[in-house]
Amino acid sequence: MRPLNSLLCLLLVPSCVHLFTTRVEYAATSPAPEVGGSAFRAEFMPQGKESGIALNAMVIGGAVVAEVGPYQMRMHAFGKESDQRWFEIKSLRLSSKDGFEAPMEPRGFEGRAEFKPTATAGTTRASLLLGPYIRLDAKKQHDIVIDAEVVVMRRGGLSKGRLHMPLSLSKTRRRDSIYVVSELWHDLRHRDSMEIPSALPPPPEHP
Repeated sequence: MRPLNSLLCLLLVPSCVHLFTTRVEYAATSPAPEVGGSAFRAEFMPQGKESGIALNAMVIGGAVVAEVGPYQMRMHAFGKESDQRWFEIKSLRLSSKDGFEAPMEPRGFEGRAEFKPTATAGTTRASLLLGPYIRLDAKKQHDIVIDAEVVVMRRGGLSKGRLHMPLSLSKTRRRDSIYVVSELWHDLRHRDSMEIPSALPPPPEHP
């Protein structure tokens, strides 16, 4: 009876459900500032999730997921091959028009990021993961500013400078279709193997 019950369950489950995902993050609103011939970008990666059920005519049609804060931040610097060697952050502060101000402690940005080749010929990138998580109120801190002091080691010596990076809250939406029977069959075939998702998204290729 168990195989028959499983077959009946599969027949009752919709063949395709939809996953509606909204990603809430902060994006730059001005050209990437440069220090030592390197263009800098800050990346805010949402670490929180809020989920719900998508309904259509009172029938379950899928799930709704919001990728929200707190945020983990990465600083990227883009340079040229055989020029930049590494960069360090000496100070970093977040602020907004509503009076929010949060200087980051040095332990949050310690370390040295080395420039490495990218998929684009002649372009290199150095990425530094910052911490701890940054908690922002999307209703109050819709626009934020990052002010940082950085040093870049180039072929000709050390360069120092300040970054001023305005960012605004942005939302991107996507819809993924999941074919239930195919997913169940895949899980059954690969039940003894473990797929470990990447902890962080790949860094961008361009500033």
